[in-house]
Amino acid sequence: MSPRLLLSFALIAACACGGCSSTDAPDPDPPRHTPRWAFEPWISKDISTGDDTRAFVAGFRARDIPVGVVVLDSPWETNYNTYVPNPSRYPAFADMVRDLRADGVRVVLWTTQMMNTSSFDLEPGGDSYDLDPPEFLDGKARGFFVNDGETYFWWKGYGAGIDFTNPAARAWLHAMTDRVLDLGVSGWKLDFGEEYITTPTVKTAGGVVPHQSYSESYYRDFLAHAVARRGLEEVVTMVRPWDKSYQWEGRFYARPEHAPVAWVGDNRRDWFGLADALDEILRSARAGYVVIGSDIGGYLDLDDADLRTPIPANVETFICWTKMAAFTPFFQLHGRANLAPWTVAERVDETVAAYRFWATLHHELVPFFYSLAEEAYAGRATLLAPVGDEASWPGDYRFTVGEALLVAPQLDGTGARDVALPAGARWLPLFDRAADAVEGGTTLRAVDARDAQRVPVYLKEGAIVPMRVDSAVTGMAGPFAAGRDVVLVYPHGSATTRFALHSDDGGAPIELTAGPGPTVTLARAPRAALIALRGVATPAQVVVDGVEARRVGAPDALGDGPAWALDGRVVWVALPPSPSAVSVQLR
Repeated sequence: MSPRLLLSFALIAACACGGCSSTDAPDPDPPRHTPRWAFEPWISKDISTGDDTRAFVAGFRARDIPVGVVVLDSPWETNYNTYVPNPSRYPAFADMVRDLRADGVRVVLWTTQMMNTSSFDLEPGGDSYDLDPPEFLDGKARGFFVNDGETYFWWKGYGAGIDFTNPAARAWLHAMTDRVLDLGVSGWKLDFGEEYITTPTVKTAGGVVPHQSYSESYYRDFLAHAVARRGLEEVVTMVRPWDKSYQWEGRFYARPEHAPVAWVGDNRRDWFGLADALDEILRSARAGYVVIGSDIGGYLDLDDADLRTPIPANVETFICWTKMAAFTPFFQLHGRANLAPWTVAERVDETVAAYRFWATLHHELVPFFYSLAEEAYAGRATLLAPVGDEASWPGDYRFTVGEALLVAPQLDGTGARDVALPAGARWLPLFDRAADAVEGGTTLRAVDARDAQRVPVYLKEGAIVPMRVDSAVTGMAGPFAAGRDVVLVYPHGSATTRFALHSDDGGAPIELTAGPGPTVTLARAPRAALIALRGVATPAQVVVDGVEARRVGAPDALGDGPAWALDGRVVWVALPPSPSAVSVQLR
C-alpha cells in the first residue's frame, strides 16, 4: 500500500465522522457578510507548490504590490477531494498558512463537491494519484453520494457527487474539511464540479431534486459549515454567480445569500473575454450579488468554444482588464499561464507599474467597497450596478460604484472610447484634477484611455469616497496620509448626500455628509482624517467646528490639524481624531 493511502486511512481512522450522527442538523445560514480582508487584492496560480507560493507572495511584496489573499488552486491535496495537503507538494503546510497569515496574507483553498475514484492533472507539473482512495471507498460504502453513487467524468478524473441532503454525509465531509479549516485556512474557492453530473434531476437521500437545487445545496453547505467552524469574520467562499463557460448554458450557481465572494471565471484572455466577463458581472450585480469580480487578464489561453484554438497573450488586454478590475469589489489575478505582472513576454516594466498602480488603488478603496457591501446586505445601498438595460451593454458596459463613481471600461485596443455621462448630475474626471465638471446628459467623444494608469472614471456630484491611502503610488494622497483616514468628496451645490462608513474601529457606522455647498461633516473621527474636496472654488478660509483652520503651503505640511492646503484644484483639510461630530465648511 502506498504511503498516501496509509496516510489517508490513518486520518479517516482518527477523525472518521467523530461526533456525527444521522440526526445532525444543517449548519444555519450565516448572515450575508464579506469580511474586510476579502476586499484586498487576491493572487492565484493554476498550479503551485509550498516554496513557489511563498516566492509568489514575496514577488509582489518586493515590488510594493499589495496582496491580501493567495488561493491554492488544484492540485494541493493527496487526491480529489481528500482535504489532506499533499506532503510532497506542500510540506509543512500548517507552517506556510501560519507564516503567510503573520505577513497579512490569508490562504484560500480550491475544491469541488466531487469525490474521485480516479484522478489526474492535465497541467504540466501536476501530480499522479492512487486509484480508489479510501475516502471514496468509504463514502461509496456508506451511501454518501448522489444518484446511487454513480461516477461522472470531470476535468480532474472520475468521481461521484457528495449528497448534501444526507446529515451523515455532511458530517463526514465536514470532518474532512475541518482538517484544513482548523489549520487556519480562510475558506474555499468552490469550482463547478457539479456541472458534470449530467442528469437534470439528482437522486438524493432527501428525494429526487432538480439539478439546480443540488448545486445550490453545495455552495450553501460549504459556506455555512466554514462559518460555523471558524466564524463570520474568518472565512469566505468564492463561488460563481451568473456564469456561462465551455459547453454549459449560462446559469446562476450559488444563490446570492451564499456568495460572500463571487467570480465569473474561465473567460478568454482577449477582448472578447473581457466583454464576456463584464456581461456576467453586470448580470450578477443586477440579480443581487454584491462582491463580484473576474480573473484579471482572463483565465483561458484557449477558446472555450474550441479548445484546439490557442488565445495568445496580449499585454494591452491584460492592462485594460486590470484597470476595470480595480473598480470591482473583488480583485483577483489568476490564469492558466501562472501569470505574474513581471512574467509577461513584453513591456514588463510598464505592466508591473500598471498592476502596482491599480492593485494599490483597489487596496485604498477597501473602506469604500466594504462599507457599500455592508449597506447593500442591509438593503440600504447598491455596490455595483450596470448603466442601462441588458440590450444596451455590448460595446459599452459602463457601471456605477455606489452613488459616487461611473466606470467606462476600455473595450478594445484603440485606446479611446465614447462615454455617455448619465443625466441628473455633474461629473468630474477622477484622474484629471485640472478638469472642469461636465453636465450629465453629455456624451464625451473619443476619451483618451491609452495611459496605463488612467481610465475613464468619473466622480458624481455629491460623491463621498472613504479611502485608506498610505503611499504616493496612485497620487490620491501621499506619505502625509499614512495612518489617517482619507475621504474624497465632491460636494453637491444644492443638496446633502450621505455615506455610512463602516470603520475598522469596532464602533457603529460613521455617517459622512457632504453639501449643500462646500461643507463636510463626520459623525466622529476615530483616527486623524484628511478630507480631499474636489469641484469647489478656492476658499478664503476653512472653518472647522466654527474655528478657522490654519492654512499651510502644501499637504505634506498639514500636521495634525485642523489645517488646510491647496494642491492644484484639490482642497485638503486635516482633522485630528474626535469622538464626536466634526464639521468642515469652506468660505
